[in-house]
This record gives sequence, structure tokens and C-alpha cells, in this order.
Amino acid sequence: MPKLIDHAQTSSLPGAGFSGARLLAIMPVFAIFYVIVVLPLLPDDGKGRLENVLFWPVMATLVSILVFWNRTRIDYMFFRSLPMKSLIAYLVFAAASVTWAYSPDFAFSRLVVQVLVVIIVALPYSLPISTKSTIPAVHLCFTVALVISGIYVLTTPPSPIGHSGYFTHKQELGLLCACGILISSHELLHRGWRRLVALITLGLAFWLVFESESKSALVFALVAIPSSALILQVSKRTSLTPAFFVAAIVVASMFISNPIERAGWWIFGDATLTGRTGIWGFIGEQISRYPWFGWGFHSYYFVPNSPQNQAPGYIRQMPSSHSGFLELKLETGRIGYWIFLVFIYSSLHLLERVRRKFPVRAWWYLSIELFAVLINLTDSNWIVENSLWMLYLFVVVEAVHFSLPSKIPDPGRVPLQALKKRQFVSLLPSVPRSPLGPVH
Repeated sequence: MPKLIDHAQTSSLPGAGFSGARLLAIMPVFAIFYVIVVLPLLPDDGKGRLENVLFWPVMATLVSILVFWNRTRIDYMFFRSLPMKSLIAYLVFAAASVTWAYSPDFAFSRLVVQVLVVIIVALPYSLPISTKSTIPAVHLCFTVALVISGIYVLTTPPSPIGHSGYFTHKQELGLLCACGILISSHELLHRGWRRLVALITLGLAFWLVFESESKSALVFALVAIPSSALILQVSKRTSLTPAFFVAAIVVASMFISNPIERAGWWIFGDATLTGRTGIWGFIGEQISRYPWFGWGFHSYYFVPNSPQNQAPGYIRQMPSSHSGFLELKLETGRIGYWIFLVFIYSSLHLLERVRRKFPVRAWWYLSIELFAVLINLTDSNWIVENSLWMLYLFVVVEAVHFSLPSKIPDPGRVPLQALKKRQFVSLLPSVPRSPLGPVH
């Protein structure tokens, strides 16, 4: 197992020694650290963050320059993969939605940030960068975030519904803890300092997730880890990919009345999922007003005179739809929703290619992706600046990178011409070597 894991830590693509390779490889880690550690600690007056105006453009420009400088090494199959094409297609449609958005200025500024995020996280993987240190570095980012959260939990009082740490809401802390559990489960398989850090991170994550009282995040994380291992084991014995299993569960749920509410009652003893069903009812009405094109990308919540102000009671105070899938329909309609579903299912589908080469890495990728699908049933975490979306995007582009055909020839396979040459040479009589050296 350790040899198998070590083999999976390096990219299968050669030529990682090009100009700026190390810097490009660490850029996605910088982006994750900024979102989960730096950004939540900075004050937000609700009028836009100056930090975003500086950080994202500078980082994206630097990445673009380095990629352009090494453009001859770009593997265009990375961009031709279905996950990348569908993600780009969704962003293009989101850009088009700015023209009909309820608040075009807010939609445009928020879209620009997400495009810059994708450039920083995804673009480096179009080059043959070394990925040996990316997962340990991302793991350290989450460890630092959990340590800081622990300090806040010990020194500040909790809210009536759970502790939020240094975030604005307890769900953000719960999400961070769940991601910490998922990434530490992979690091536990390694030796030395990586396993030690994983044990520390796991201890912090379990403690803080109970302090945050984020039950759904913990449950979904604990479901995703063994389920991913089971799915990949079945995939190994069949011709099916993980996407088929997820699709089968979705199709089966269509024949069950109120499946999420039933699951909420069975797991948490609350069929309303702490009032989420009322939110979903109102959001469903809002979706029906613009069913095909939506209200515009990120142009519904936290905009001037938001339509959410018309909601009754507690629903008016909600910062999101508490369902990532409903929010896709709300913002970009059925068209954007189906494009994004292609992105999700194609990302799950290509994990079968990763499993054939790096099964442990494929299991971790699937755990993150499956957790993201589950948590977005009850919370909104698609294409936002939070720990899960950054980790999910990181996992998808890494999976695409590792699923590409290797450029290194298989040493177990000898080309036909080389084989014939060897056979011809073996027929020649051997010439004894002189003890005085070669004879000229």
C-alpha cells in the first residue's frame, strides 16, 4: 500500500522541470488558503472586498503569464475533457445571464471572481506540473484553519444555534470540519509527519463539528468515505463508473415521495430539516417565475431590493436557498442547471480512469465529490467562496489531470521496431573484449 500511495503522489506526465513549474503547482494551494483562512478573518462591510480586487486578479494574471510562457507544453486534452468543457460552458452561460440578471452589476462582479478562481486552480493542471506536494499542502491549510477555529471556540461565546468559529455562520465551520475529516482520512494512509498532522486535524475537526452543531455535514462526511470505497470496489468488478451509481440513486429517489424529508426524519428526527422545506417551497415559486434562464448568476441574494425581501417570516432572513441544486435553477434556470449536472456527472465518470492507475487517490477524490453532492441537497455550496467549493474544484482538476493518457512509455512494452532490432542483434556473433580496451 505505501508504494502504491507514493507512486500516486507524482504526476504521470514528464517534464515537470519547466520554468515556473513549482510556482504553478502551489498556486491552487494559495487560493485555498486565502479562501478558508485569510478571507474569513478580514472584515466585510457588504460593499465588496478590496482584498478580492487585489488578490484574485494578481494571482490569475501571474498564472496566465506562466502558462503562456510555457504554452508549448500545454496538454489541450485537459481542456477537451468533458468536466472542463462543461464547467467552461456553465461559466459562459452564467456570463450571458448577466445581461438579464436582476442586478447585473453584482452578477458581473461575482462572476469575475469565480472565473479568476477557476483560472488559478485549474489552469496550472494543463501543464505537466508535479503534484507530489499538493495534497499535503492543502491538508496543512485545513489544519491551520481548524487550529484558528479552535482558538475562537475557546475564547468567544457560541451563538444559540452553535459555534461559528471565525466564520459568519455555524454551517461554514461545520463544512470546514467535514472537509478536514475527508482530507485527513487520505493523509492517515501515509507515514511520518503526514499521519501525525492527520491525527491532529481529525481530533480538531471532530471536536469543532460538534461545537458547531452541524449534524448534516458530519453525517454526510461519514457516509461519503465508506460509500466511495464500496462504489469503487463494485466499479472494479463491473464495467460501471461511479457516475452510474449516483445516477441510479437519483432515479430511484424519483419513485419515493419526499425522499429528502423522509431521510431527514429518519436521520435527524426532523422532516422539515430545521425549516428548510419552507424555504424550498418559496424558492420553488421564485424559480417558476423564470424557469429556463433564472434570475441571473448570483443575482438574487444580497443584492439591492432583493426579491428575497418578499419572502414570509423567517425565510426572508435566509442567506441562501439551503440547496445547491435549487440555487442553480434559481440563478441560471434549467439550462444552467443541466449544464452543471453534466459537469458533476462527467467528473464522477472519469474517476474510473483514475482508479485504474491510482485507486487510493480515486477513493479520496470520490469521497470529496460524493460529499459535495450530498451536502448540496441541504445547503448551497456550488460556485461560492467557501472551503468545499475550493476543495471540490481542486479535486476535479486533479482528477482530470491524472486521467489523461500518460506521456511516459510503458517500460513493460517494447516497440515493434526496437524488438526487431534486439532480435537482429542477438543473432550476431559476440565479439570478445580485449583486456587492453577496445580495438580500433
